[in-house]
Amino acid sequence: MSEDGEHSSEGRLIGGRYRLVERVGSGPNGTVWRARDEQDEQDERYVAVKEPLLTGNPEDEERQRAAHRLPHEARAAARVDHPAAVAIHDVLLEDELPWIVMELVEGESLEAALAGRGPLADAEAARIGLAVLGALHAAHRVGIVHRDLKPSNVLLEAGGERVVVTDFGIGASGRGDAQEAAVGFVAPECVSGRGAGPASDLWSLGALLRSAVGTDPLVSGPLGSLLERLLAPEPEVRPTAEEAAEVLAEVAGTSPPTWAAETPASPRTVQTAASPPAAQTPPPPPVPEAPEPTPAAEEPRRLTALAALGLLLQKKPERG
Repeated sequence: MSEDGEHSSEGRLIGGRYRLVERVGSGPNGTVWRARDEQDEQDERYVAVKEPLLTGNPEDEERQRAAHRLPHEARAAARVDHPAAVAIHDVLLEDELPWIVMELVEGESLEAALAGRGPLADAEAARIGLAVLGALHAAHRVGIVHRDLKPSNVLLEAGGERVVVTDFGIGASGRGDAQEAAVGFVAPECVSGRGAGPASDLWSLGALLRSAVGTDPLVSGPLGSLLERLLAPEPEVRPTAEEAAEVLAEVAGTSPPTWAAETPASPRTVQTAASPPAAQTPPPPPVPEAPEPTPAAEEPRRLTALAALGLLLQKKPERG
């Protein structure tokens, strides 16, 4: 979509309710607008409305599949219940495309903060990372992998301590194109096509924290060891979310979240469609039961007993 196309939507009423006021930002997946909820007559309520960007011919089958998939992805992302996960209010169909209505977070992205103020202190980076990790953990618990975690998708609320993760759209369906994600923040297994899992999001978290503290290549420091483990090429050797939370909480000078004390549900494994099923030990063979005697098997024994009885009857008693 061109710059003119983006601004041409300004003032448009979406779903008969949300008036587009100004463009907040745009990316490869669409444009985000600040919109006024005109149904709320007593108070001006503003929300964020994401206008989807789908390239290609509207009659193209692949584009139609993508348009059909987006509402399902948005509704799946709405199941992520965490203070650091953006709240999704509604999905509206306009021009046969799904527009997503979300909470409006007043502030700036982590990307903008780093560009304007430079690297963060370790404690502040750990605080932000702990909030992001909480949102990812909540998503993983309902079967959603983000797959596109990057500084531009992490918002820092103005005048407050809240951190908000946005744009769960790609990860919601488990599909998504790695080429569309930010270079440098995509796990190696996603780039190679091996598939994505919770450990892939943890790699992206490591890359995000590395960019936040400006350690590239990695150097010693409070977060150095954790970053090295999070950025391990092999998903199975990366730390779990619970393990990462313990380290981040210590560096941030706060208590670990309550979920960090839970037993992890093996988030290190990356499942792909081509993965072979896990080997299972076959159950021991059943112990055969003794067969019930059949009439044919009982007949010889019955005849033998009758013959013995006959011999006793024929034997004459001895006289005294």
